[in-house]
Amino acid sequence: MKTKILLLFLTPLIICQSAFGQADVYLKLSTSERRQLELGIAPLQTLDTKASPDAAFNAQKMLDIIGDDLAFSLYFKMVYPPSLLEGYGLKKGQLDIGAWQMLGARQVLIPELKQEKKKVILKLSVFDLGIQRQVFSKAIEPDGSRATAHAASDQIIKNLSGENGVSSTKIAFSLKSGKNKELMLADYDGGGFRALTNFNSINISPDWQPGGGALAFVSFYRNRTDIVSLNLASGKTAIISQTEGLNTSPAWSPDGKSLALTLSKDGNAEIYLLSPETKELRRLTNTWAIDCSPAWSPNGRELVFNSDRPGSPQLYIMDTEGANIRRLTYQGGYNTSPSWSPRGDKIAFVSRIDGKFQVCTIDITGDNFAQLTYEGDNEDPSWSPDGLHLCFSSSRTGSHQVWRMHWDGSAQQAITNNGGSYMPAWGPAQ
Repeated sequence: MKTKILLLFLTPLIICQSAFGQADVYLKLSTSERRQLELGIAPLQTLDTKASPDAAFNAQKMLDIIGDDLAFSLYFKMVYPPSLLEGYGLKKGQLDIGAWQMLGARQVLIPELKQEKKKVILKLSVFDLGIQRQVFSKAIEPDGSRATAHAASDQIIKNLSGENGVSSTKIAFSLKSGKNKELMLADYDGGGFRALTNFNSINISPDWQPGGGALAFVSFYRNRTDIVSLNLASGKTAIISQTEGLNTSPAWSPDGKSLALTLSKDGNAEIYLLSPETKELRRLTNTWAIDCSPAWSPNGRELVFNSDRPGSPQLYIMDTEGANIRRLTYQGGYNTSPSWSPRGDKIAFVSRIDGKFQVCTIDITGDNFAQLTYEGDNEDPSWSPDGLHLCFSSSRTGSHQVWRMHWDGSAQQAITNNGGSYMPAWGPAQ
């Protein structure tokens, strides 16, 4: 836990605050202003097929996943027909437009199990009720595959909204196993759970390499903190940093050429930039305070980090030369674990409020502080690649689980149920 790592160091402090750094142009988060598309989902059509009951079962399973993906995306207001009533499917190949319009739908996803030559397919088509024509169509195998269902969801989202969805993304996290912690991987909704490491040691703080091919993480397998890279395709590992003292909080730059990290090789925890290719190491901070937990801006020009230089842990922003440092947080006496939104305008972090750790957000200007969680201890927020959602760990159910929520704190939901799940990192778009 990044916050616990910071608590290991208590030193006298000085106040260091500078003017705002060079301004950048950021994409404004506008979810609250975006109109959601009212999208209906018709019942699965199976009347004109010789499909087996297994194919129909698997098709409905995939359709349920697609419905959940579209609902979570924030681009749609889902419209479902009343249960036990007929008239919302196809009748002689035609959709009852008036019935769906009465429900408030503007477009309808029509799933059909169809026989094409000797093959049964699940055809997904979207019909626009306004212009009265089909605007999307795709055929997939009704094999119950979660990956295929998630991929179909992202194609529907891209086609109807023009934006990239997160349905096919993964979340890496650390799971307690006896006295150890191993790295795990799951779909963004908690499905497809699998182990990444089995090192019989403590492995924490995963961070995705851009492109999603590898993870950097902190491993205690040599009874000290090393930063290690894990290739997800081959399973091979490589040491990235093993200097004397602490090697913690790795964070890949957006271009994948540098790694920001915290080292204490000179006696104090400071932030450095490391080129994994050339091994060139450049020190960015140089104070007697504890500077740690760097996180990159999406354009790769700045870093937000944690420092106790004002007397308690607070968030600061600096450029990649270590200059133009400015303090970001003034609310409360303990703010840690920053994560910079891919949309650029907000930073999620953990603030201690009334003795509990809560996930909060703040604009990069220091305005619009917002508390997003209220139950239990909530830590280590990580943004989805579209900047519309967050994952985090929470103890609200009695043991730490990985949770997800929308950027405004709504729709909070646990995606793990195995206890002892910490430090989630939301992976890049696939």
